[in-house]
Amino acid sequence: MNTVLSNATSTDEHPSTSITRKGILLIVGALLALLIIGLLMRLYTLGVPFDRDSYDEGVYWQTLRSLAAGSALYHPTFYSQPPMFILSIFPTYLLFGQTLWAARLGIALVSLLGLVGISLLGYALRGWLGAIVALLLLLLAPLYLSASQTIQAEGPQVAFSILAVAFAYLWWHNPSGRRGNVYAGLCTLTLMLSIFSKLFALATLVPVCLLALAHLWRIRQQTAGSRWQASCSLLIGVAVMILATLLIMLPFLGHLGDFWSSVISFHTAASKVTGHISNTGRVVRFFIAPLGIAALYGSIVALVRRDWRVVPLLGWALACAILLWQQEPLFDHHFVIVIPALVALTCMGLGPLPLSSQQWHQLPALLTAGSLLLVLITLGVGARGIQVNYRNWQAQAASGGTQGSLRAAHDLQQAIAPDQLVITDGQFVAALAERNTPPELVDTSSVRINTDYLTSSQLIQLASQPRVHAILFYTGRLTNSKLKPFREWIPTHFREIHSYGKDSSLWVKIQ
Repeated sequence: MNTVLSNATSTDEHPSTSITRKGILLIVGALLALLIIGLLMRLYTLGVPFDRDSYDEGVYWQTLRSLAAGSALYHPTFYSQPPMFILSIFPTYLLFGQTLWAARLGIALVSLLGLVGISLLGYALRGWLGAIVALLLLLLAPLYLSASQTIQAEGPQVAFSILAVAFAYLWWHNPSGRRGNVYAGLCTLTLMLSIFSKLFALATLVPVCLLALAHLWRIRQQTAGSRWQASCSLLIGVAVMILATLLIMLPFLGHLGDFWSSVISFHTAASKVTGHISNTGRVVRFFIAPLGIAALYGSIVALVRRDWRVVPLLGWALACAILLWQQEPLFDHHFVIVIPALVALTCMGLGPLPLSSQQWHQLPALLTAGSLLLVLITLGVGARGIQVNYRNWQAQAASGGTQGSLRAAHDLQQAIAPDQLVITDGQFVAALAERNTPPELVDTSSVRINTDYLTSSQLIQLASQPRVHAILFYTGRLTNSKLKPFREWIPTHFREIHSYGKDSSLWVKIQ
C-alpha cells in the first residue's frame, strides 16, 4: 500500500516540474483567458424571455421576488430545496435590478467557481496539463453551460461540489501545516454549501470521505508523536463543517418543521405518487456518450498505472449514477451532477507529454495520446452541442409561444397594480409582468398538487385575501382534477377578461 501511495504522489508531481516560470505564467494566462471566455459564453443569450426549463425557472424567479418583498424561506414562502441555492444568487439578483437577467447572472457567476474548481482538480490530478484539459472539458460541456444559465439548483450545487473535491485532493497532497489546514477547511465549507444547495451533493461525500479515510490509514503508519500534527487538518475540516452547518441553518431554526416538510418529506411523498419509470436505459445511454467513454479510458489507464487516486473519483461517479437511477422523475438537466466526475476521470488518462519523438513510441506516451484523442472528440461533440443549443434558444425567443407569454404578461400587468398579487400556474409569466404570487404559491407544480401539499381549500383561502386580485391559468397545472372545487369557486368571485386557448385564461377579482 505504501508503494501505491508514493506512486500516486509522484504521478501528480512530474507533469509540472519541468515547466519554467515563464511557462507557468503563460499557462495561468491561458486559464484566465478560458475563464473569461466561459463568462462570455454564459452572458450570451442569458436574458432570453422564456422559461429554459419550461416551469421551474418561473418558480425560483418568483421565490426571489418573494424574498425581495420580505417573505422568509419555508415560512411563508414554499421552497422545496435546501437554502443555499437561492441564497447564493439572491445578492446578485438584488444588486443588478431584480430582473430575469439578474437572477440568471447570479447562477452564471456561481458556475464560474465550478470552472475554477475543475482547473484546481485537474491540476491536483495531472498537473498543468490536467488543469487545462479539465477546464476545456467542463467549458464545452453543454449540460453544464445550460445549468449555468438556468435558475435551478443544479448549477450552484455542482459548482460547490467541484470545489469540495478539488480542495480534498489538494489537501491530500498537502495535509499538514497552514496550507493543509486551509485546504481542509475550504473542502468541508464548500461541501456543506453544495449539500445545502441540493441534496444530489450527497454523492460528493464519497470522494471526500474516501480521501479522509485514506489519510487516517496514513496517520496510523506514523509514529505516535507525529500523529497529532498529521490529524490537525482533519479536525479543522470537521470543525468547519459543523460551524458551516450551524450558520446555514441558524435563520431557519424557528421553522425546522417547515424546513423538513419542504426539503425532505415533500420529496419523499413525490417519489411515492410519481409513476415509476425505469431510468436504467437513460443512465446507460448517457454514460456511453463520448465523455463517458473518455472517462472509462482514463479510469483504466489510472488502474494500469496503479494510481489509487482514481478510486474516490470512481466512487463519486458511481454515487451520482445511483442517485440518477433512483431519481423520480428524472429530467435531462439532472445528469449535470455526474459531469465533473467524468471530467476528472478523463484527466486520469493523461501523463507527461513526451519531449522527444522517440518517447512517443513508448507505452506511457501512447496512453496519453489515446486520452488526448478522446478529449478532442469530446470537445468537438460538446462544441457542436452548444452551437445547436444557442441556435435553439434564439429560435425559441422569437417563437409564437414566447410571444404569447409576453402578451399574457402584458395583459396581467395592465389588469392589476404592482402591489397586488396573482395566483397562477404560470409563475414565469407573472414575473415577466413584474407581479408577485402569494409566497405560499410560488410553486403550484403538479407534484405539489398530487402530493396534497397544495389543496383546493388552501387555494380558496389564499385567493380570498384582499391583496390577491387575479388568477392566471396558463400551464394547465391548476386544471388538475384534484382542484375542481377551487375552479368551481372562482366564477362567483372572479371574472374572465382574457382567454389564451384551452385551459389558459386570465381572471380578475369582482369588486
